[in-house]
Amino acid sequence: MASELPVWAYSAAPVAAPEAQTLPVFLAPPPPPPLPAGYHLLPPFSLAFQVPSTLLFEMDSRRSSSLRQFLEDEGAVPTPEEDMTREQVIRKLKEIVMDWAKAVGFEQRVPPRRVTATVLTYGSYTLGAHGPESDIDALCVGPCIANLPHHFFVVLRQILQRRPEVSGLQTVENAKVPLMRFTFSGISVDLTYAQLHVIDAVQAINSSSPQFLRRLDSRSLRSLSGVRVNEQIVQLVPNAETFQVLLRCIKLWARRRGLHCHLLGFFAGIHLAILAAYVCQKYPNATVNGLFTMFFEIFANWPWPIPVDLHGQPFKCRRPDGCLMPIVMPCTPPELCVSNMTEGTFRKIREELMRGYTLTKDLWRHDFEWTCLFEPFPYVTTYKYFLCIALCASTSEELQDWAGWVKSRFRYLILKLESNGIECDPDSSQEVDHTVIKPNIVYHWGLISHTFTRLDIGSLKEDFMKDVVNDVYGNVKCTHSELAMSIVEQSELPKSMYGDSFYSWNLPMHMVGYQAATDCWSAVG
Repeated sequence: MASELPVWAYSAAPVAAPEAQTLPVFLAPPPPPPLPAGYHLLPPFSLAFQVPSTLLFEMDSRRSSSLRQFLEDEGAVPTPEEDMTREQVIRKLKEIVMDWAKAVGFEQRVPPRRVTATVLTYGSYTLGAHGPESDIDALCVGPCIANLPHHFFVVLRQILQRRPEVSGLQTVENAKVPLMRFTFSGISVDLTYAQLHVIDAVQAINSSSPQFLRRLDSRSLRSLSGVRVNEQIVQLVPNAETFQVLLRCIKLWARRRGLHCHLLGFFAGIHLAILAAYVCQKYPNATVNGLFTMFFEIFANWPWPIPVDLHGQPFKCRRPDGCLMPIVMPCTPPELCVSNMTEGTFRKIREELMRGYTLTKDLWRHDFEWTCLFEPFPYVTTYKYFLCIALCASTSEELQDWAGWVKSRFRYLILKLESNGIECDPDSSQEVDHTVIKPNIVYHWGLISHTFTRLDIGSLKEDFMKDVVNDVYGNVKCTHSELAMSIVEQSELPKSMYGDSFYSWNLPMHMVGYQAATDCWSAVG
């Protein structure tokens, strides 16, 4: 029986299906990230030459000032108007969930005046380290009569969909921490849910009593953990202002170097917040430059898998999937942050930490520029081959839902590649194939092979789809959606992945995008 045409096949006339795409070459792992052009390591500093402390203080002060200015220039600090918009979004969300709770009370024949719900925030926004493009991590705290499957994911979702300020709403129902993701007045919101065993959720949550935690289900406890950890971090850092600036620096660096995407096996926001708090604890009187420098020095040389713990207590790593780079949440009882890290993503993190340490450790350099440290990771020039993952759906709303579900399963794909002897560097940025009629998203992951490897892309996709449609929920998601995989060379990447300067000097003009394809990928006409 003839196999089906691949999604990316040409649409002109029926042709035989091509052979399974393989990766028949030896791909040596790339060297550690290079230093910027013209940037050389200085020889070891001579002990015979003593730098005056006043000079070191002045240079440290200048670097701190220039770092703060760099954050401003790069748009990493929100304006007062942007902060006001976020406050309005949170206030409206609180009103919406309160009305929702009373509607649920009326449905359950409970006096609405007794039923309450509220919204708590956590993450970078609550820590004061958010940027203009940061999302709002919010927790809906509801009463015992409002359950997760129906009242949260059906009733509240319908209420939000009817709001004119809300767009792009998608649900991730089977995740460890189920959530709804949407845009509210231009601000991205991740909304999780905790169901308390009381009718008046507002009074219970404001009491700060541990009593309401005792009967919570595991999902509600995990949802509440973000709020509880935030409260602990705020109490443990000695200087809130320098902590906020440091965390902004670390987050910007992680985004630029491709390390800030939890679903792809890199850092989540909570990981970076705890690492930043640890440095602030160790050096309570340091400047922002000093803290940022010590961040790289400490964690580039950290003896992993020894856990990072803000309380400094012995902690045994009990979960194998969290032991590559264990980070302990400052809550009671202590537990590890959830981690999707793999051997490959862990290796890249360590390389980037060492690169940061190399660039920042020499305080006396006169040619130092923050732009070197924050330079975007050069995926295009680092890897020769890429795994192309294309997602397609009938509407933009279905595509957002489909993409959210597939991304929540990406760790399985990364592990399948590694089991075949191939590490990958997954780029979190999304491309769009403009030759395709239907809404689509395309990802490109750099491929690294340590041995002579033949990768059967057909088998890889087939195995991965088993993880995507492993339950009824996944089957429903893929009913009207598609996923395609292929291997592309560096020269086949879309123009948008290249910087303007690289494109204008290195690429021929015909390398501007993708070829047309069949089925839902057929070119516009």
